[in-house]
Formats: sequence, C-alpha cells, structure tokens
Amino acid sequence: MAPVNRLIMCRYVAIGGLSYGVDISVLFLTHGIAGVWLPLATSIAYTVTLFVNFSLNRAWVFRAGGGPASGQVSRYALLCVLNYALTVLLVTLQAELGVNYLVAKTGATAVAAILNYAVYRSWVFAPAPGA
Repeated sequence: MAPVNRLIMCRYVAIGGLSYGVDISVLFLTHGIAGVWLPLATSIAYTVTLFVNFSLNRAWVFRAGGGPASGQVSRYALLCVLNYALTVLLVTLQAELGVNYLVAKTGATAVAAILNYAVYRSWVFAPAPGA
C-alpha cells in the first residue's frame, strides 16, 4: 500500500466528521426525540449516513469517481454489513451497561473509522489494476 497522503487523510477526516454529524443527528432525532427503539434508530441513522459517506469518499476523498461504481458499491456494501453489525452490537451492549447511547455511538464510530481508512484505500476505492 502507498504511503499515507496527508491531503487524502485530511479529506477523509473531514468527511468522517460530516458523516458522524449526520449519523449522530439522525440517531438523536429518531431515538432521543421520536423514541424509536435504539437498535432500529441506530440502523436508520447508519443507513442515512452510508449514502453521504460513500458519495463524498468516492468523489472527493479518494477521487475514484471516474469509472463505474458497481465494484466499489459492492465492496462498500460488504464492508458496511460488517460495520453495521459491529456498530449495533457495540452501541447496544454499551447502552445496556449504562453508557449513554450517544457516547456509545461515538466510540463505535471511532473504532470503525480507524479500521475503514485502510480498507477504503486498499480495497473499496483502490484504483483498478493497471490504472
């Protein structure tokens, strides 16, 4: 894998922050305000955020928007399934232990963000062989 590009890393962090803001806001609105069951509210927030995150990472962070998105979408979807399971598990378990659900969500998001950067660069948005 190529060395870390600081501009890409800064963009990734910026989009991560924006995505987190969308995620936590939707979670707060659905669970904190509307009273939706926490695992469902977490799922709704996560789904909304996926669209924001994929689009901006593809177009702006990794500049992978030149070719067809189908392979990237498939790889991103698989990663999202794994992230989703991890997120729901971590948020729910921590909430059951008395951790505020927004704090639990923040921790789960931080864990996923660290892992995802390398996976995005090396697999999801990696240039096609020979590109």
